[in-house]
Amino acid sequence: MIYAFPYILLAIFFGILAIIYHQTEDVQRRLYIKVGCLVSFLFFFGFRGFIYYDWTSYYRTFYAYPELQSLLQTSILKWEGEPGFVLLGTVCKAIFPNYHFFVFICSTINTLLLARFFNRYSDNLPLGFLLFVTFNGIVLSTDLMRNSIAILLFINSVQFIYERRPVPYYIVNLLAIAFHSSALLFLPLYFFLHRRYNKWLLMGIFGAANVMFLLHIPILKTIISFIADFVSPSVKFWLEMYTKMDLNGGFGIGLGYLERLLTGTLLFCYIDKLRALRPNNDIFINSVILYLILFLVFNEFRTVSMRLSNLFSLGYWIIWADLIKCFSIRNNRLLYVSFMGIYCLLRIYGNCHVTIAEYDNILLGAKSYNERLLIFYQHSDDDTGI
Repeated sequence: MIYAFPYILLAIFFGILAIIYHQTEDVQRRLYIKVGCLVSFLFFFGFRGFIYYDWTSYYRTFYAYPELQSLLQTSILKWEGEPGFVLLGTVCKAIFPNYHFFVFICSTINTLLLARFFNRYSDNLPLGFLLFVTFNGIVLSTDLMRNSIAILLFINSVQFIYERRPVPYYIVNLLAIAFHSSALLFLPLYFFLHRRYNKWLLMGIFGAANVMFLLHIPILKTIISFIADFVSPSVKFWLEMYTKMDLNGGFGIGLGYLERLLTGTLLFCYIDKLRALRPNNDIFINSVILYLILFLVFNEFRTVSMRLSNLFSLGYWIIWADLIKCFSIRNNRLLYVSFMGIYCLLRIYGNCHVTIAEYDNILLGAKSYNERLLIFYQHSDDDTGI
């Protein structure tokens, strides 16, 4: 509990702000709440110390970046890593050669992109940030520094999907690819993410995904085995190595699965009301479906399941809040809000109770790189996730 306490405290703070924001109509007071939300989010993640996993590689990579002038004189094809992230890191190193400064800049970019997204699609910004930190936002804000920028660029481009403006959509997502190659998956979404699919078809796909999850049907392993027969021996070797490395049992039937089952059920029960809330809500509905399907179908490989489903977390950040408006009976609405609050705290605890999640803030006194590295090597196998 002690390691999860700072994260739970942050979630409670956002929850309190969300309640106050909902209960006031004063424009000035709402502005203060928004600013308080953004500042506290940036303070928490922008000045974080060495927490979770990926800092062990990002720290060394940052100090290995070349001088800015040397980088610009080199062909972009020779850069090691995604060019956008490499250029950002090199510029930060040229301005102030300190890893924590780099973290702060990345967190600032994330905060601004999130603020723009929630200002456009949510009528309660603190609630949006609460759902963000609950549903994969902590991982995005700590471990996935490259991926987070790519994903947050994508979520700010969805407006161009329903506006049917392909040029700005692809410009933004080509920029996202420059930060993380997984953003390649966003390119084809322009053609189908906005479409209104038959809800019975979607329900059938969701049901089939649950069957695959419950019966442990090895879909991805079968696909990889099939592909391996048509690729070079070296590619086949790495596919098999990754398969063996990542085949760690996936997620079982626990609280996380029950929540996903409930989310899918509520989505189909209120899909017509959700679609009526805003003209572009099919984008977020389809994102939730993609999140659930990718998580359930590829669960045999835990890392793949999490990384792929994380790309579509934006659906959760919007639809979970929209569901509040779908309950016409006040008691049902209060019951759902109570469930939302309890589950947010439980999920954050499940993700943050391990030793490597111990929160440090460099402004309040953080452990050194070597101290955290020792802790990391002692506890890096601790299980996280719910």
